[in-house]
Amino acid sequence: MTAPKLTLYNSVSCPYAARAIIALAETNQEAEIIPIDLKVPRPEWYLKDINPYGQVPALKVNDKDVILESLIVAEYIIDLHPESRLLPTDPLQRAQTRYLIHHWSARVMPKFQKATYVLNAKQAAEGREELVVELIKFNKLLLDVQRKESDSEGPFYFGSNFTLADLAIAPFLARFFLIEKYNGNADVTLEKNPELKRFLEWREAVLARDSLQKATEPKDKLVENYRKFLKETW
Repeated sequence: MTAPKLTLYNSVSCPYAARAIIALAETNQEAEIIPIDLKVPRPEWYLKDINPYGQVPALKVNDKDVILESLIVAEYIIDLHPESRLLPTDPLQRAQTRYLIHHWSARVMPKFQKATYVLNAKQAAEGREELVVELIKFNKLLLDVQRKESDSEGPFYFGSNFTLADLAIAPFLARFFLIEKYNGNADVTLEKNPELKRFLEWREAVLARDSLQKATEPKDKLVENYRKFLKETW
């Protein structure tokens, strides 16, 4: 089977688009990368021919079909190379993968944003407390995952094998350091919380992944890019 021609519309500042970049790196696939500047209105050709909502990533296949939404784009890239084992074949593990990603997006990220992109110190402190509560629940999901006998021990969600569960959340972990950058939050002590031991082990392993580092801007650039989200109050 001939590999399809892939054209990825990407922004290096977007964590959602980074999912596609990581998937390409993990599967050793080539793609033409078209940069989209999210700081300005999208060009008319992009809205008309690629994504009417102006979002990234978008993936064009064989100069014809367009795939939208970051998780769907990442799964398509992964499906082209099932030997990568990035998406489990076991139905239960697939369900657990999708719920872990959902839980992170729906439960953890709103608290992270509340704790991070705010200049009001009191509200930032409240946000940090709420974030820890959600991270403890997330820590339990990491501990309770159903591994198969063939899954070897390791720090990732399913052991030693890096999968979509890790990949999809990785770009947001790469931005977790921002919680200390805008409020002088020197008292952020996630590392000292024994109820987050599994989460911290997992985070360290994911952050060390070469594919994530290649898909992530330098920290100083990220700090500057996210200043636009700062608010006095929520």
